[in-house]
Amino acid sequence: MLQRILNKIGYTACIIAACSLPSIAQDTHLSQYNYAPMELNPALAGLNACDYRVALNARTQWNTVSGGNTYTTFGASGDVSVGRPTKVQSFAGIGISIQSDVAGATGYNMNRGDVTAAYHFMLDRRGNSSLSVGLQIGVNHRGFNPNKSTYDDQYDPVTGKYDPSLPKETFARNNMIYIDAGVGALYSISFKQRRHNLYFGLAVSHVNQPNISWYSPGLYNNTGGDKLYIKTTFHGGGSFMVGDKVWIMPNFMLLFQGPAQQYNFGSLVRLKLGNNTSTTFFYLGAQFRAPLDAVILQTRLDIKGLTIGFSYDINVSKLTPGTQTYGAPELAIMYQGCLKRKPRPFLCPVM
Repeated sequence: MLQRILNKIGYTACIIAACSLPSIAQDTHLSQYNYAPMELNPALAGLNACDYRVALNARTQWNTVSGGNTYTTFGASGDVSVGRPTKVQSFAGIGISIQSDVAGATGYNMNRGDVTAAYHFMLDRRGNSSLSVGLQIGVNHRGFNPNKSTYDDQYDPVTGKYDPSLPKETFARNNMIYIDAGVGALYSISFKQRRHNLYFGLAVSHVNQPNISWYSPGLYNNTGGDKLYIKTTFHGGGSFMVGDKVWIMPNFMLLFQGPAQQYNFGSLVRLKLGNNTSTTFFYLGAQFRAPLDAVILQTRLDIKGLTIGFSYDINVSKLTPGTQTYGAPELAIMYQGCLKRKPRPFLCPVM
């Protein structure tokens, strides 16, 4: 929790201190996590409504407390299914994704690029249930500008006056590149003539635990104190038809990374617009992110294969006096298309 706060507020000295303390290293996150499939779970590669999918995500945060040095996140991904699209059979999927985060006056940045492969096993002849497994390999970069930072030793302990002539902290490096790896699995099932469906996923990131210390160079640190914590993600949800053109879509995500935890719980209401053959849907809902962090308001519009989602985090944590409840606007755009103009016969989980 502390690392997430320090990373996002963007105070320069705090960011450097947080990143150099191994016990609180934590990943970034998105509120609309279902619209960033390659970031959520490697098992989702190629598991889309037809043949291919592209997605874009953009987020900005902590504008009211960061003095203009905002925490921003950008991501993009593309994945495609591999196999004959006209038969109910097991098939593969491949995908690529990139993500970039920048925070604070020091320009503390995290950039990554991943290649993902998955296989989707059909568990029945009608394609109503499936089990997917995936593997992800990526290259990561982290960096910051130490000359733009201030340090404890540069402040007079009595008066608190800052003296830039005093010595700064020294680092073994201020840029690093490392290899990362993750795995995932996802189970989905539909029932009642496909009016309802459920899905549950598990993903494990940073299984190789690379060295992220600013004080010791190299890919690995034998002391074990500066390794990137393994992150475990549990997620799931469903879509339940409750009316002629109405669905309820509950969802959740549980994150565990070292001493940090994050819990998202929420639901969307899905409304079909137009006649029974229409492919236009409108969504409205909310999530709560715990421990006591934010209320997330969400809306979404589907027009054929295009999805446009927008969310806004209303801060309800102990930072409320500084944030004045303002949080993070986030935009997600996704498109799913067919190469042969015919959807797959199995039911892709509605997320």
